[in-house]
Amino acid sequence: MFSEVIDIEHSLQNLTTLKTSDFGKTIRFIPLETTDDGLVGRDPVVKVVRDYIVIESQRTCLLFDKNNGRFITEIGRIGQGPEEYTNIFSWVDEKEEFLFFQRGVNQLIKYDMQGKYGGKVDFFYPQTIASWYLLSDSEIIGYFGGPAHQMQFSIGFFDKEGVLVDSVPRLIQKEQIIFDEILNMTVLRGNNPFGNWARAGSMVITYKNDTKQFFVPNVPRVWRHNENIRYKEEFVDTVYTLSNRKLVPTIAFNTGKYSWTYEESRSGVNTNERIYIADVSENDNLFFFQCVKGMYADEPILYHGLYDKKTGETKVGKFSDGIEDDLTRFMPFIPSGMSTAGEFVALVEAYNIIEWLEKHPEAKDNDKLEFLKELDEEGNPIIILIK
Repeated sequence: MFSEVIDIEHSLQNLTTLKTSDFGKTIRFIPLETTDDGLVGRDPVVKVVRDYIVIESQRTCLLFDKNNGRFITEIGRIGQGPEEYTNIFSWVDEKEEFLFFQRGVNQLIKYDMQGKYGGKVDFFYPQTIASWYLLSDSEIIGYFGGPAHQMQFSIGFFDKEGVLVDSVPRLIQKEQIIFDEILNMTVLRGNNPFGNWARAGSMVITYKNDTKQFFVPNVPRVWRHNENIRYKEEFVDTVYTLSNRKLVPTIAFNTGKYSWTYEESRSGVNTNERIYIADVSENDNLFFFQCVKGMYADEPILYHGLYDKKTGETKVGKFSDGIEDDLTRFMPFIPSGMSTAGEFVALVEAYNIIEWLEKHPEAKDNDKLEFLKELDEEGNPIIILIK
């Protein structure tokens, strides 16, 4: 018996415009300090932890103070040196003392929040980096998803030295990438029609038989919520809780007539009305999710939704409509996920705000939007936190 049922089918037939008050009671705007050493590049990915804001963009990982937006330092460097990482994407440990980065095909290296190198973890089996990690002092949990990972397990439990000690079998058997049958591959970055799920980039693989396959790295299919560890596999409409390294069904997404099974996952035939649940996160009060209708259609439609744990109500709106700010009357914006403290996080580029201000000059007189008075079109983005 599921403890929660999120009714996407009914909500898709009764769309609404989501508002900031649906997400929380307070909203903070944090302008990130603009310095020569701390310039945020294109297509940034934002992560907010207890005391810091982490921004990954192009070839840099930058750290800012969560309290005031002050630039602190650049964390490590991308490269081939012994203390350099090969992928800009990072994971934070449970105590939020270190950021871990991929180095090569089977190694993680870590830096503390002052940018000091802190050591490495080698994985001898499997000799590949997971799609996502949860890291603590005693254990490393890795999720191995997508067509790039072909092990018989989807979740691996490692000791702090990187030795595999246990695993959870796959819920579904993955189809491998068939390189000889590939017709073309399209790489998507930055603004894409698939939302937070593909925030770190994605690749659409089209085969000669006109079927398609997505390769999306760094998807958070496992996450912590308080003392629980959740797991949501692609094309499976159930969220599981990991208990004693076993999967316990906990939350169900009711997609009804829009259901899209893994057996049809590569088919673009008769799937334009099917729903793919792309991204899920939660705090004490809400589940936030994004889903795509017609993922292989010429114009897929992205939705975002909220499930209220207390009332059992599900609300779904079109991603393109943004979130209406009924708390401060700021421009519509899109949450990019949650902080480790359960705050909803959004990043808005300064030049986008300038464009909005040209149509809404009265906003500069709004006492709740004081940051607008010092806005620089060429400055760093603004971070928004809703709690």
